[in-house]
Amino acid sequence: MKIDRKHFRDQVMGCWLGKNAGGTLGEPLEEKFGRKEMFHVDWYPSLPEGGIPNDDLELQLIWLQQLQKKGPGLTAADLTEAWKDCVAYNFDEYGLCKENMQKGLMPPVCGWHNNAFRDCMGSPIRSEIWACIAPGCPEIAAWYAFQDGIVDHGGGESVYGEIFNAVLESCAFVNGDKFVLLETALASIPSTCTTYQCVKQSIDNYHAGMGYEENRNDLAERFYHPVAQYSPLNLGFQTIGWLYGEDFGDALCKAVNCGWDTDCTAATLGAILGIIGGASSLPEKWIAPLGYEIATNMANGGIRNLTAPTDIRELTEAVCTEAERVISYWGKEVWFSDDGIAEKEEKPAAPELKFLEKYAADSLVYSMGGLKETVRYESDAAILGNRSSKICVTLENPHPIEKEIRIALELPEGFNAPQAGERTLRLKANEKAETEYIIQAESGRIQESNLCWLKMKIKGEPAVPAIPVVLLGGNRWMISGCYPDKTIEDDCGLDEHAWFVRPPEGFTEQWNGGNDLQTGKHFQEKGVVYALHQLYSEEEKAVVLGVPNNGYMKLYLNGELIHTTVQKTALRPNLGNGGALGDLSNYKVTKLLKGWNQILIKLQAEELPQEAHFTIGGMSTVCVKNHGMPVLGLSRTRFLWEVS
Repeated sequence: MKIDRKHFRDQVMGCWLGKNAGGTLGEPLEEKFGRKEMFHVDWYPSLPEGGIPNDDLELQLIWLQQLQKKGPGLTAADLTEAWKDCVAYNFDEYGLCKENMQKGLMPPVCGWHNNAFRDCMGSPIRSEIWACIAPGCPEIAAWYAFQDGIVDHGGGESVYGEIFNAVLESCAFVNGDKFVLLETALASIPSTCTTYQCVKQSIDNYHAGMGYEENRNDLAERFYHPVAQYSPLNLGFQTIGWLYGEDFGDALCKAVNCGWDTDCTAATLGAILGIIGGASSLPEKWIAPLGYEIATNMANGGIRNLTAPTDIRELTEAVCTEAERVISYWGKEVWFSDDGIAEKEEKPAAPELKFLEKYAADSLVYSMGGLKETVRYESDAAILGNRSSKICVTLENPHPIEKEIRIALELPEGFNAPQAGERTLRLKANEKAETEYIIQAESGRIQESNLCWLKMKIKGEPAVPAIPVVLLGGNRWMISGCYPDKTIEDDCGLDEHAWFVRPPEGFTEQWNGGNDLQTGKHFQEKGVVYALHQLYSEEEKAVVLGVPNNGYMKLYLNGELIHTTVQKTALRPNLGNGGALGDLSNYKVTKLLKGWNQILIKLQAEELPQEAHFTIGGMSTVCVKNHGMPVLGLSRTRFLWEVS
């Protein structure tokens, strides 16, 4: 396949110009929760010079500079470095996965464990960079999109959403037929995933003669999710804008007017249309007011250490250079030329993504000592004081000769596993063996992050690096029985302002592996349930505490009532991002004392099943957008009555 450099540059520039236009159009209308009513915009609600800063674009600038630094062999682990070095945002899944990273988890597990936003839009919005460096090579674009998506969405729909977008956009460089592109992109993701089903339904509705608003309302009902950033529904709305749009501006406005994650749907659609037609095809009315400079939150700290160009013309040149390097690295039969001839494919073949067949979000894969080692967690990546945590380790010998391996699991003090001692395995050529480790720990020995080491010695081979196995410490609570027919305003007979120095009568101990309080099982009927938690902080910390839930709550800190639910809302359990407002109802900025702190939560179920989480986010001193930072230095596994 031959790609004309001049035409390709025009398409890449069109991608970024269209992305900026769509993001600027939709950003002022984005909300935390989707609304039944549609919007009715036909122009930018706000139009600052350069557009509105948006993580949809900013993160892709960071990915570009990481690609330039690491080369075309870029992996999820390399992107994890960029997250830690350059991304200060803590929006929803960003903050949750960054907390997992900081505690030692690697992708895809850092995106899978304790992450209620695995199905949200954080990764589908980052697909364009992968398409632009792999024009007409959808399997390569999909590979990079996969590496990107699993970092903060492991096990979620959003991995498929980013692959869908990357494949579609890669193919758009060589084919402009929307139905061919949609068909090819759909064929690249599992037909069982909700993303596939929602996009497919939007297309089926269109072909059945359904009108624009009727199609939108049908998707909103069939695939409803209250969180505005729910990715399957947004990819459906993105598709609707494209199917019914009469031109560039109308298509973007139709996507935005569907609602939910308005900046993301319009930004991706703008990029798609920009790739298909190139910058030269985009209407001056929509593009000229924004100019060529991408607005970022670099100055106020949303992103940091950015070196990639923010001028779209310079960005285009940098991306085009990387594209030729990437294509060469992968050995694809694609030639870049200056003869003015650009080849088109009648129908791009759907990529065969073999890596998805082996994808397991609960597993980490290593290649140490010439072997393939897979570490698989069972239900989460946590260690609790009242249950065992199972880790399955699979060793595979890819060599044509037998290997003799001595293997042992080194555990922290206070941890034990009957199988941890050294044992010898003999693996024949291409043979594999699995070992299960059933790990238990004393409550008082469990830390925030607990590092085990899988150590191997291969007979006749050089020393093999040990493999880290990280288990995050759970958190320990006392949960009351249900007080039926009570509300949070009723007296339930408990002194809510007391410090508890012995277990409250009628409360039972409960361990949680993440932020989910799992209190729903205590509500057999509507009423009130208390949750008591005591934690030790190494230092005084400014924090935002959240009790996102689908009913009502009162939050007591150290014996004082500090917050009551403002209004009943759907569950949105982030770390308190969005100016420390969280879900706009159940979050409170406060301080944890150095030393012991007590949390008492009074929950009222208005509907069953009841859902509630407890979150602790840090307060940024740099930018309000960065509130909801991961908070470390907390011990959450003991009670006051256990401390001498």
